[in-house]
Amino acid sequence: MADKKRGGRFALVVLLAIALQALLVFADNDQSPEKAALQFLKAYYKLDKSMGSFLCNRVQQEEEINPVEQYLDQQNKEAAERGFDLSYMRSHLIKAETHTVFSGENSAQVRITGERKRFIHPLFTWVGILFRLGETYHVDETISLIKESGKWKICSDEFSFSSI
Repeated sequence: MADKKRGGRFALVVLLAIALQALLVFADNDQSPEKAALQFLKAYYKLDKSMGSFLCNRVQQEEEINPVEQYLDQQNKEAAERGFDLSYMRSHLIKAETHTVFSGENSAQVRITGERKRFIHPLFTWVGILFRLGETYHVDETISLIKESGKWKICSDEFSFSSI
């Protein structure tokens, strides 16, 4: 009889754990301006083309040249001037903190503060963080976002981020 009670309790704990996991997955999928801004800034510093998916339609359509391609070309030229490959210009955002100011239901400004380190190779970055090797750059950026088609998008007129 005691084994049946133990088995029932175990099954109940497993079911509760599965339900809790499902709730956490749904909560994580909810997009917020902070999450969109952080994902954009991480892609921006890693020089990932996916940063374009976070831009609002106005920014993408106003520019004669794709702003993401223009930025990547600029970074590629700067890397070549320094005698490096484009991968040298990548950074990894660490210790990020956000502060959001809503200016209506569909617009917000997110201030992101934190640090970033060079991201030549993921292993080098984490070793540098662990042993405090390499330069750490201060990050203090404010990003304007609007809600477009149910998703938060970056809608700044230009990339006003500090040079990598």
